[in-house]
Amino acid sequence: MERKKSMIVPVREQIFNRIKKSVLSNDYQPGEIIPIDKIAREFGVSSTPIREAFIRLESAGLLTLIPNKGAMVVEVTPKDILNIWEMRKLLEPYAGKLTAQHDIEAEIAKLEKDITTLLHEDFEQELYIETDQSIHELFFKHIQNDLIIETFQKLNNISLRMRYQAENFTKRNESIMRQVCNEHLHILECLRSKDPVRIEQAIYDHLDNGEKRTLQSALAEV
Repeated sequence: MERKKSMIVPVREQIFNRIKKSVLSNDYQPGEIIPIDKIAREFGVSSTPIREAFIRLESAGLLTLIPNKGAMVVEVTPKDILNIWEMRKLLEPYAGKLTAQHDIEAEIAKLEKDITTLLHEDFEQELYIETDQSIHELFFKHIQNDLIIETFQKLNNISLRMRYQAENFTKRNESIMRQVCNEHLHILECLRSKDPVRIEQAIYDHLDNGEKRTLQSALAEV
């Protein structure tokens, strides 16, 4: 019987992924400085892979490098939110209606199952994050334009951090997360219909609602 080969993730990639996750989930707050030496001690490595991770995260729009110190988590202003969501509202409805013309039934069915679990069972933060990211990545599954993909990935990283800070994963915001789940279910229904007009409208409305939720949270913290 053939054994499955285990996936071994290089240490540099593990470090990058963990720092990125901490930034996206707001374990590191906007404006907070992350010292290289502190992170290197936490991971038990030299400063070199930490610097490499910081450089990659700066390219992704999440950090700003501070020479000889480390990096600062990029702060978010209401104007940033408006700019990010304007771009998303241009790209994602377009990408979604193109991808829907391909066979994505298996992905739709899995996402529907996971979202239904979130709505009817105890809330699972990890599953919520996974489904949220998966549905937006699905829109771009069959896009061949590398520039569009690169732009989406950068926008997605920044907007996730904005949104998760707004939602905060607390009981008081459970109603917001349920609203997001129901919007996702509606989008999946429209993707299955392959109706470009319905798909475009459903994705646009969802993004418009997300922009309003994020702005409301950002302004409340001012």
